[in-house]
Amino acid sequence: MRSQIWERLLLALVGLKLLVALFGFFWGLPSSTDRAVATILPQLLLLLPLLSYAVGGGLLWAGGRGDRRSAHLGIAFLLLATSFANRPLLRLATAEWGGLGLPALVLSSLHVDAFLPYFFWRFVGEFPASPVSRRLRRLVEAGALASLVLGVVLFAVELGQFVLRLAVLLEQPGVPLGTVAPLKPSYLYYGLVLSLATLALAVLLGRARTAPEEERRRIWVFAAGLAGMAPLFLFILADAVATWLAEPLPIPQPFHPLYVAMFLAFCSVPFTTGYAVLVTKVLNVRLIARRAVQYAFARYTAIGLAVVPLAAISVYLYRQREQRLEEIFSGTRLPLLVSAAIVGFSALRYRKTLLDSIDRQFFREQYDARRILTLLVERIRATNGVDDLSLLITREVDLALHPEGVSLLAFDPRSGVLADPRNRSRRLDISSDLANLIAAASDPLTVDLEDARSPLAKLPEKERHWLVDSGYRLIVPILARDGSLLGLLGIGEKKSGLPFLKEDRQLLRAIANSAAWALELEQSKSLGSSRSSSWQDSKGSGAGAADSAEASSPAAAELAKECPNCGRLYQAFTVFCSSCSRKLEASHVPFVLPGKFRFERRIGVGGMGIVYRGSDLSLGRPVAVKTLRRVSPEDAMRLRREARTAAAVSHPHLAPVYGMETWQGTPMLVMELLEGGTLSQKIEKGRLDPMETVELGLAMAEALAQLHAADILHRDIKPSNIGYTRSGVPKLMDFGIARVMFDLRRDTDFATPADLDEDSVLLPPTSLWNRTPTSLTVSRQLVGTLGYLSPEALNGQPADASFDLWSLAVVLYECLLGRKIFSGGDMQQLMNRIRHGRVPEFSQVLPEYEEALGDFFRSALHKTLSRRPATARELKERLAATRSRLAA
Repeated sequence: MRSQIWERLLLALVGLKLLVALFGFFWGLPSSTDRAVATILPQLLLLLPLLSYAVGGGLLWAGGRGDRRSAHLGIAFLLLATSFANRPLLRLATAEWGGLGLPALVLSSLHVDAFLPYFFWRFVGEFPASPVSRRLRRLVEAGALASLVLGVVLFAVELGQFVLRLAVLLEQPGVPLGTVAPLKPSYLYYGLVLSLATLALAVLLGRARTAPEEERRRIWVFAAGLAGMAPLFLFILADAVATWLAEPLPIPQPFHPLYVAMFLAFCSVPFTTGYAVLVTKVLNVRLIARRAVQYAFARYTAIGLAVVPLAAISVYLYRQREQRLEEIFSGTRLPLLVSAAIVGFSALRYRKTLLDSIDRQFFREQYDARRILTLLVERIRATNGVDDLSLLITREVDLALHPEGVSLLAFDPRSGVLADPRNRSRRLDISSDLANLIAAASDPLTVDLEDARSPLAKLPEKERHWLVDSGYRLIVPILARDGSLLGLLGIGEKKSGLPFLKEDRQLLRAIANSAAWALELEQSKSLGSSRSSSWQDSKGSGAGAADSAEASSPAAAELAKECPNCGRLYQAFTVFCSSCSRKLEASHVPFVLPGKFRFERRIGVGGMGIVYRGSDLSLGRPVAVKTLRRVSPEDAMRLRREARTAAAVSHPHLAPVYGMETWQGTPMLVMELLEGGTLSQKIEKGRLDPMETVELGLAMAEALAQLHAADILHRDIKPSNIGYTRSGVPKLMDFGIARVMFDLRRDTDFATPADLDEDSVLLPPTSLWNRTPTSLTVSRQLVGTLGYLSPEALNGQPADASFDLWSLAVVLYECLLGRKIFSGGDMQQLMNRIRHGRVPEFSQVLPEYEEALGDFFRSALHKTLSRRPATARELKERLAATRSRLAA
């Protein structure tokens, strides 16, 4: 996010004011204004909110510079922190320490918190991520503009008053600088500032009514976080009113529990609200707090069961030390003392078991992982052979940590490679730079190729591709006693998205040390054996053994052979197609992606890649695998991350994304196989009837609403990207692909204008239209398929939901028309037609259909953006109204 110049100057001023204020806390002297407010805001308590809002706001701004929501909220908190800086600045002006007296005085008069409502309004315009109607967008823009104007006026008025006061008082010699400026602006100043900010909060809460469920939860969590400001604000407001009525409130002493509670609640706001903004799936804060209290209560109760009874007995015996033993243990006291002693000693004896059970109850996943991995260290020594060792380790690590994948690679001295006995990972040459790097590492290596400081980022490209293809997030070396590499344990990202903890790494190192003993023993047996085949040739055991055996063949890692006629795929040694007897050609994919998929045949070719029908070797389900353009290892890792984001979105009318795989730099998007064909194939057979078209539009609008709520734009909606299941359910495909490929196609070559049909290439994003669109040099700045781009996309405007809504409306129009709307002529003519919104008049091209359809398309494809539906939900509402008119 690029800030405007005045915003950067404002931030610099804020930083300077906060920094100088810190000096005032430690080296300032009480000013003449301290006494008037010391009972309300004790000096030391001012430091806590200043630091919390400065640190919290700074983290939000610095950590979210690519996220406008986070940056705007961070600036608002930084501005709020300056409200607590004025008193220490005046104290510093009074002390005139280190020549900072006059600068501190000037800074105290610069009330930059006047701009707080402006940044809060801008934040409300971006949070949450769900689309908003045009009316609400105009309201937010008006609120931001009014806040900016008011902020400039208030800032200038306060600064002007200070200048006049300074000019008058400086004429009087000996006047201390600390008495020149008032401590704070008037209550009218803060009344206007807080009123505008509160109005923005009201607009935000109003958005919660129409926001999707997940976004609604984020709004309410954010509002609950802001509620921490209420006690302190109400207290100050009550004191202001009481002062105005000349009846001061009975104020408690400084550091009274009431003060501490109010300030702690107030200081928690930057972190609770920041969490609600930055975390995609906000947890239930009340549930977290309740569970924390329950956990603390359970642990302290368990400890108290041991401590309290024994302590009570000790106190009782001490107090009765003057009495005889028979008097001490007489009457009803004896059973109570015996019971307390039994409870206390039992709790003390079994305290570890009791505390472990509490941990298991509240943190089952962490507890189970620790227990499973600890037991695994002991069980490794009982394994028999590398196959058993690999099966045991991968199964137990998967059960404990729930990673996306885990594999054990062991060194085979005969072939000189690290290989997976279960044949689910590619082999690695023991003499490679990567193997040497792993051997030199004593601790697990984190795989992050985007980190320039990582030693893995300096490896040759081929070996970095190996890391990406394997999908490892953590590599644990298995070292022999002499330091040589016996193998490695590769672990993928945790399915929960959480990082690997220090305890996880320690346990994995212990597992690797135990595995080293077993591998050394197996290696010595292998070298001393006269068996004709090594352990790599053994068959896989358990479920999926046949698939593993197939994956272990030499052809598994080679390019498959592909029939140019029917698209069937064969192993690399095959020459002719068994179906149509055509000579086979080299394919773009392997016959088997080890341990994951088997490719069967080509089912489509599009602008972004080739689509294959495949079979998931683990789950046994058919899948569609789309191969994309070859990318660098770093981009491949980013593609995996973006595909994971897309895979998290689900809807009945969205084709599920199962994940992203890579093979030697070629990304492969794994999706649901839609066996009912595509909408483009359906249109080729004949036009759709009106009701079927409207129902399709309703389904796609629902799917788009779900995508947009997840902050994902499709950017390439067209008939070939809408598929059907075998039962006829329509589903939107390839969502997230434009986002995934957004930055990866800027320097590539594209098709000629004659090739720009429905399946045209995905073109890079538009930035500026400063050239005459007479060649493909302009089309290279676009993302999407030309015939379905909106006028705003061609004009270079920032992408938003309107791009997808226009494309969907064009698709629905073509369903009724039976042909493309924008086709024919050269590229320049086609672009001009789209940019000026020259859509065929419905009543002329389709006079036989109801006027209700014409009304819908006139609004959905209007050349003026404000006349079109603003969100997918609004588009759905208009389609529902059209359906009602058609059914009447």
